[in-house]
Amino acid sequence: MKLVRFAAADYSNSAPLVACLSQVDPNVEVFHGVPSMHLEELLSGRIDCALIPVAHAIQHPELTILDRVGVAADGAVRSVLLKCHKPVDQIITVARDAASGTSNVLAELVLEHHFGISVEMVDYSDGADAEVVIGDRALLSEPARAGDIDLAAAWKTLTNLPFVFALWVVRPDFDEVDRIDSLTQCATEMGVKCIPALAAGYAEKFGKTASFWQEYLEKTIHFQLTDADRKAMGQFKTMVAVHQLLAAQIED
Repeated sequence: MKLVRFAAADYSNSAPLVACLSQVDPNVEVFHGVPSMHLEELLSGRIDCALIPVAHAIQHPELTILDRVGVAADGAVRSVLLKCHKPVDQIITVARDAASGTSNVLAELVLEHHFGISVEMVDYSDGADAEVVIGDRALLSEPARAGDIDLAAAWKTLTNLPFVFALWVVRPDFDEVDRIDSLTQCATEMGVKCIPALAAGYAEKFGKTASFWQEYLEKTIHFQLTDADRKAMGQFKTMVAVHQLLAAQIED
């Protein structure tokens, strides 16, 4: 059986998906990096399967999306935030988080459709009116001067749907998709059972209590994707397409 190369970010909210991969199948190699960079690795064939932001997955039909497990939240997620340095109605510039294209797009959609403001997304944080912050850095951060907007909570209010942040995607022309699909589902089932142990490890690493991490991984995030999650991905894809079309018309 040939080696399968996986890539995933080393975030707490992806740990239950990743931690048990090699236990399920010893012919697995896992690389850790930044979510937004794994798309290039997939397309170039350097890895076979990656946990990537959903915004990247839906824009590349040549990739095979595995939609049974992923990183999702039904309401407030606490680890995908828009940190506001000015009141919302004064926000003009928003700094992207380089780690995740999905969260940047989500911030833009939420501000436009939920708060009714159009913003300029920028690649610098110094001087920006707000900034997107994701992952453990967001989860452990203090609130910004003008408060934080939980982007999953805002999406829930806007659409009454959960939000899927990342999911497994297989590179083009890989001939063992069924193997990876089964492997990722089994690894997730095992990983969810390991959450107490994972939480203890994060408590030691970051200084919060084990119960803090366990509650986050068991109650805030869910990993088994539902029909509602898949509907939410379709809604997000539609809204992104409309947003891009309108933006292109404005530029013309």
